[in-house]
Amino acid sequence: MPQLDAFLASPWFILALIVMTVAALAHGTLGFGFPVISTPVIAMFTDIKTAILTTLFPNIVINLISIIKGGNWRLSIGKYWAVAVYVLIGAIAGTHVLVAADPEPLKLLLAFMIVVYLQQARFRQLDWSWLQRNPRISAPLFGLLAGFLSGTVNVAVPPLVIYFMVLGLGPLALTQILNLCFLVGKSTQAITFGVSGQIGLITLIATAPLTIISVAALLFGMRVQARIHPEVYQMLLRKILWVMALILMLQVGWHYLR
Repeated sequence: MPQLDAFLASPWFILALIVMTVAALAHGTLGFGFPVISTPVIAMFTDIKTAILTTLFPNIVINLISIIKGGNWRLSIGKYWAVAVYVLIGAIAGTHVLVAADPEPLKLLLAFMIVVYLQQARFRQLDWSWLQRNPRISAPLFGLLAGFLSGTVNVAVPPLVIYFMVLGLGPLALTQILNLCFLVGKSTQAITFGVSGQIGLITLIATAPLTIISVAALLFGMRVQARIHPEVYQMLLRKILWVMALILMLQVGWHYLR
């Protein structure tokens, strides 16, 4: 953890605090977004592994709070819990890749998937309805992919959003099942890092201020979410996905140019 310790003790820590506050506010408002915003931005002034370790424990707490909020879990967790199991398996594999290899090229694949989803109306040959017709194939496929991407680049949103929005989940159900998948992925990542000696109690204590500030911003964002109309929610979701794709592509370019 020397690089993580050095980062948390540097002036960049203040910038990380600001970035994570904004990311938590977005997560509270939209139901997701914390790792998608915080990880790529923080990784632009450190490395991807340090960014993931910095945001790991705040991420877990935010996901847990988001799952508990709202109740009526039968329509989300009760119906789609199996996807989280596939996320767990994928996250184990992805975290091992993160420890051993360069995950940056995967971001281009991730950005491409976002753009394909957002432009699906222009790709008439793509028929997303097959997801509903083939649940025994689509659930493992998207769950494993999301888990793998969660383990390698800390971003599982795009494949999960594609899958669950095609199934027609409403904002509350979408928020709950997404965060269950995120929680499973991040917890698996934390355990894998812990077994390999990458993190421990010291990391938890060092990132505690980030966790506290992030939770406060999350709760404020949740109050804003309750006032958002479903159509506005869908519009914001699409805009955030475009921003995600752009951030991911910029980060890859930054990584190879610096």
